[in-house]
Amino acid sequence: MQKRTKKSSAKSTDVVTNVTEVETVETEPSAETVVEAAVIVDSPTEASSEEVIAEVVAEGPVSENSDAAPVGPRTLSIDIGGSGVKMMVLDENGVPLTERARRDTPQPAKPQPIVDVIIELANAQPVSFDRISVGFPGVVHDGVVYTAPNLDPDWRGYDLAGTLAQVLGKPARVANDADVQGYGAIEGRGVELVLTLGTGLGSALFVDGRLVPNLELAHHPFRKDCTYEEQLGRIALDKAGKKKWNKRVKTAIELLARIINYRALYIGGGNAKKLEGDLPTNVKTVSNEAGILGGIALWRY
Repeated sequence: MQKRTKKSSAKSTDVVTNVTEVETVETEPSAETVVEAAVIVDSPTEASSEEVIAEVVAEGPVSENSDAAPVGPRTLSIDIGGSGVKMMVLDENGVPLTERARRDTPQPAKPQPIVDVIIELANAQPVSFDRISVGFPGVVHDGVVYTAPNLDPDWRGYDLAGTLAQVLGKPARVANDADVQGYGAIEGRGVELVLTLGTGLGSALFVDGRLVPNLELAHHPFRKDCTYEEQLGRIALDKAGKKKWNKRVKTAIELLARIINYRALYIGGGNAKKLEGDLPTNVKTVSNEAGILGGIALWRY
């Protein structure tokens, strides 16, 4: 089977940067089949992404045999994390067709063992898929991993998009996991910041729905000669305890509000559920499912 690689270019408000589509000639979707995702909102008059996620979670996956089953392309959306690899199949509008599947991230978290987990989970999906989206915990350029601070050094320079397209036989696009989560959470108005609290700390910044790529707050100085990740990551939570960790998170929220002057801040990731007390009115916690549902956005152009 002949393969070719096509680099994406920036255009319009639907831009997703730093993702690569690696596709087989036989499976390349036509322009007519690539539809816009419902989880991203371009106008304040439409339902917010958070409302879409809540409705999706409440209703559950759509049956493949249902009258509402889609005819457009289906996306295998994958979220690679420091503790788990998750995925589900989404219809053309970003609505789940399957339950979320999960496996623990192999240790050490080297490329091949994680790819093997992805292959296992993908082959077990009860419905077929036409393309692949991946959220990865590090900097990604054109489908190639540049950093993976919470996985393994072997990831540097690894062509994840190309590898998955080869082993699964479908076109693949890869972006930073916080960027993908952001696409599943934002409203698409003004300056919006996304933080993910998990094994490490992820961040993404959007202006009127457009991604500002490769924002890595995690490794910037925060307090007491430590970075944001060193103070807010899972190791810091376990060491300091929930009370101190919550205080640090709120300090970070106040600091970032003065630096970025965001209209809204969305906090996701596995540890977001451990936040306690009141948050500012423009700060919301979002479902961890956004990290998977946002994968549909990588195919919006």
